[in-house]
Amino acid sequence: MPTLMKQELESLTADIFRHAGAPVDLAQQVAEVLVDNHMAGHDSHGILRIPEYLKSIVDGEIVPTARPEVIQETPVSALVQGHWALGQATGIYAADLAIAKAKAKAKAKAHHLAVVSVVQAAHTGRLAAFTERAARQEVVMFMAIGTVDRPMTAPFGGAAAVPDTNPVAFSLPNPDGPPITLDIATSAIAAGKVKVAKARHENLPPDVILDKAGRPSVNPQDFIDGGFLLPFGGHKGYALAVIAELLSGPLIGAESFPAVTQRSGIFIFAMDAALFRAKPDYAQALAQRLGQIKGVPPAQGFTEVLVPGEPEARTRTRREKEGIPIPDDTWQAVRQAAQSVGCEI
Repeated sequence: MPTLMKQELESLTADIFRHAGAPVDLAQQVAEVLVDNHMAGHDSHGILRIPEYLKSIVDGEIVPTARPEVIQETPVSALVQGHWALGQATGIYAADLAIAKAKAKAKAKAHHLAVVSVVQAAHTGRLAAFTERAARQEVVMFMAIGTVDRPMTAPFGGAAAVPDTNPVAFSLPNPDGPPITLDIATSAIAAGKVKVAKARHENLPPDVILDKAGRPSVNPQDFIDGGFLLPFGGHKGYALAVIAELLSGPLIGAESFPAVTQRSGIFIFAMDAALFRAKPDYAQALAQRLGQIKGVPPAQGFTEVLVPGEPEARTRTRREKEGIPIPDDTWQAVRQAAQSVGCEI
């Protein structure tokens, strides 16, 4: 199992996407996001995705030279057309636009709020890569994606798949530490984590997938062979998936922009953290509340109480020192994919 340092893996990844036809800046953006996901411990959204993305380029589902653009705009909103550009580049573009609008001032009056929607968006990967980008600039961000190009998850009470994993993410600035972040798929497990389990030759937890015949399974291959995911928390995860689908689909008119595939789109809400109270007051209140939460005695089997985003922050610190381990199966698949575009790694 090779272990690579952050900068090395970023360089290799960017080189692959340059060979696949992406301009230097877009290739670098994709590499930074994929490797950032590894740094946070979410290998399911790292270089494991490269073969999938390169295939999508060949199939015309991703246009590596395309760039997102604003097609409708007000001082506090924007509709972005992704043009099927590389999803990570589109995610950065949309998030940065929302951040700028939330912090912008017009005629000496701050708006503090922004809503940005994206249509024709290719796979962006882990949403926290974008919401934490906002939190580090003192902006609170909520992001939701609904996708319909390949149904993966069964609705609560249903016997077939209709929504996708429909992830949602929230990040709040934390002046005394890493952003407070919730980033979850509304399915019981992300599809990428199924692929990671397969690459590691591991079984899945029970009650997260069904095989194509609708039978419970723990074998990752059963999902890949036509099975589907279950929503997390039964009706609660299912309901959240529907909300994500409606926010990023019918609300923004994503179905009006079809192409090779039909993905619903992206919905982003951003708010300047200084909207309701002064920054020092927010920082003090946040630190006090987080201290109360973390001060709860740990339950049996636990050593401490963590807050959302803290496990990823600790993994990041560790991997900055030790490097990023890549399963052999993933590494071989990425090497083969790189060779397909004339890139030797």
